[in-house]
This record gives sequence, structure tokens and C-alpha cells, in this order.
Amino acid sequence: MGQIIASGTSGSWVCPLGVHKAKIYLIGGGGAGGGATGNPASGCGGAGGQFAMKLFTSVPTTSYPYAAGTAVTGTTTTTVNGVDSTFNTSTVIAKGGAGGIGNSLSVSLGGVGSVLNGVGDVIAAGGSGATAPATGTSGGGAAGGSSAGTGASASGATQGTGVDGAGSGGAGRTTGSVAGLTGTAPGGGGSGGRAATTTDRAGGNGAAGQVKIFWIPPNTGMLLGVG
Repeated sequence: MGQIIASGTSGSWVCPLGVHKAKIYLIGGGGAGGGATGNPASGCGGAGGQFAMKLFTSVPTTSYPYAAGTAVTGTTTTTVNGVDSTFNTSTVIAKGGAGGIGNSLSVSLGGVGSVLNGVGDVIAAGGSGATAPATGTSGGGAAGGSSAGTGASASGATQGTGVDGAGSGGAGRTTGSVAGLTGTAPGGGGSGGRAATTTDRAGGNGAAGQVKIFWIPPNTGMLLGVG
């Protein structure tokens, strides 16, 4: 079986002679956690990236571009959304997770995982990031897999846990003045930063997305049933 597995990078797949079908699996990049400015303050968790799958009809010798969403860096002041993962530009799209809102005092929402605007035969949402209370416990959401990713616990430190190879969110920070934690690749959302002094703290980074391409070389007698 032929395969390409890429995380956070771009490239092209040239369809081999005799190959007319491929299975495409995408996970979008995770959103970064929100930053914390002030005392006390905390940022919300970023959402996990979306999952998309498609059985693609390919043309031999044709080159198809792909891009696995790159990782994003959390800041102290800016909401940073995750980067989409794509195959053949718009044939398959898994959206990146929404970034967490910064400087929350228990009223802002975490980044929202969504099934909207994805393209594929199967779409599953990433998990939403947690809302941040002033004391700062805002986990990131997990990326989508064969089903929707789990969200972080509401106003809690517990992050969304990835299944089926999807990345988990970064755990919420519960003590000290600390930056948020990075989500796990592929596609985990970062947790929010926590400021217990006047020192500003950045949100956690959103993890890179992923592209998987599987195809069966001709005359192997195999079935394309990769999960």
C-alpha cells in the first residue's frame, strides 16, 4: 500500500500509473489559547482542528497538492486561529480550530469547534476550548477523529482528549503566572495563559494539522479499506 503522512507541511502527491482511487484523511490545525494580561486574568482554550475524510477519484500521473495546517503560536493579546488542512486546494478541507479569547474574566467563551465549511464525505468537529474563569483553568479542545473531538471541561483545567489518532488539547494552568500549554499534534488546541501578577502570559500554541493519503498500487488484489 502506498501512503503519505504529513504533519504541518505542504507537498504534492503524484498519482501512480494504474491508481484511480485514494482515501484522504485530514485534520486541521489547533487554535492557540488566549493570552492573559492583568492581575488576575486568564485566556480561554483554543479549539481542536476539524476532521475530514474523502474517497477521491484520482487520475494517474496527475500531481495533487496538499497542505497540513502549520502550528500556530499563542500571544498575550491576539486571538490566533488554527490553520486549515487541504487536499487539491478545495477538494478536501479540514478547518483549523478557533483560537481562544484572551484576557478573560470568566465571561468569554473558548474557541469553538465546528463542522461548518469543511469539505469531504465525512466531517467531524474539533472539540471546543474551555471558558476561562479569572483564576485561570482553561484547557484546549481535542481535534476531531472519526467522530467529533471532545471539548475541554467548562471553566476547567481538564483538556479535551483525542481519539482515533487525533491530538488532545493542552491542559489548563491552575497555579502561578504561566503561559498556556501546547496542544498535542495533530490538531490539539492550546490552553489559555494565566496571570496572577502584572506579568502578561501568552496562550498555548495550537498543534499542527495532518494529511494522510492512502492508495493501493495496481495488481495487488487489495481493497482500499484503510481507517
